[in-house]
Amino acid sequence: ASAASRARSDDAMSAPHPPRAPNMVESLTPERAIELAGAGAFQVRLTTLLMLANAGDAVEVLSVALILPTAGAEFGLSASQKGVLTSAVFAGALLGSVAWGLAGDRVGRRRMLATALAVNAAFALASGTARTFWFLVTCRVLAGVGVSGCNTAAFAALPEFLPVHARGKHTVALASGWMVGSIYSASTGWALIPTEGWRTFVFVSAAPALACLLGVVVWMPESPRFLAVRGRGEEATEVIRRIARGNARDARVPRDARVEATTPTSPPERGAPQRRRKGGPAWAWIAPLRSLCAPPLRSRAASIGFAWFSLSWGWYGVMLWLPEYFARLAASDESSNEPPSTNVYAENFAVAWSNLPGNIASAFLVDVVGRRATLTWCMASAAAAAFVFALAVGASGGAVSRAAAGRLYVASACAFNALSVGGWNA
Repeated sequence: ASAASRARSDDAMSAPHPPRAPNMVESLTPERAIELAGAGAFQVRLTTLLMLANAGDAVEVLSVALILPTAGAEFGLSASQKGVLTSAVFAGALLGSVAWGLAGDRVGRRRMLATALAVNAAFALASGTARTFWFLVTCRVLAGVGVSGCNTAAFAALPEFLPVHARGKHTVALASGWMVGSIYSASTGWALIPTEGWRTFVFVSAAPALACLLGVVVWMPESPRFLAVRGRGEEATEVIRRIARGNARDARVPRDARVEATTPTSPPERGAPQRRRKGGPAWAWIAPLRSLCAPPLRSRAASIGFAWFSLSWGWYGVMLWLPEYFARLAASDESSNEPPSTNVYAENFAVAWSNLPGNIASAFLVDVVGRRATLTWCMASAAAAAFVFALAVGASGGAVSRAAAGRLYVASACAFNALSVGGWNA
């Protein structure tokens, strides 16, 4: 009986399968298609390109801190005017962040990123031509609008090109683009500002955004998920095949497979009463924003928003004033408005490099102990480092020598930067 059963099984396996209908295709969701295309060389190139966008953001934000002592001396800025110049880029980012996010859901990640990079680079270059304080502030505000779009597009686009198992490490790599930008900014500032002036430095600071813009226009495809959601299934399929070719996994994606073209909301069932859509196109544009304000996303968005606000408040509040702190510590007369010595840029360069160990450690910690624990411990440790930094500020005016206070300044600032990056990456 068993021999007969095995014979029937062998005959069934050797029998030809019924032919597939000529017009039948295998339908894949965007997520399943990405899993088949895999993670490999294509995503490495894409992550590297998007790291340039993040690096360009870092350069634009941190360059203001580096030019503050010299531009302040040239324009004769008061402390309050320096504060206005420092916060200008963030005012632009606030204006642009919501608008860019909504635009990305309508026009696509690639087009949004290219436009934001162009805005960023154009007004960064314009900043170098400023002859008045308020023109410089205006350029920094508009550059900030571009900065927010670059950050939004890069972090929204990358996960849509990645299988689930590869998203963590590639996202951490993308976040490390900020470290690359901060090192680039500190090194070029050190090399150019003391000899060529702050205007030349500002022109050179636009290089990462321009390089990324070229790569996006020439090479980067649109997100396959965005294409599928917008009903452009054939284009999404072509992008998936391009990813598979780049990863040498052509055979994993069936030749007759197609990516499902979906819509953001499912159509009502036949016979069901149809609701009249309120507000027309404008209402549709803000639909993603409204969904964040409704359960179940409302509580999550509020808690994550508070954590993000706290991170930004603490990190930018310290880091953007470091060159000014260092310049005042080095000056014999704290009320002097003279350009700083080159030691200021060397110290800022050291602080920028402290990002490296923080990035390496957080890349492992988020997978070993979890994102929540990494965020908690890194930010608690960063707060302790900031407290030591505050002690150094007080010590510099007391019995402690300026040299000793300067060493404590730099060491605590390096520790603060290294620990904070773990919170950002988590």
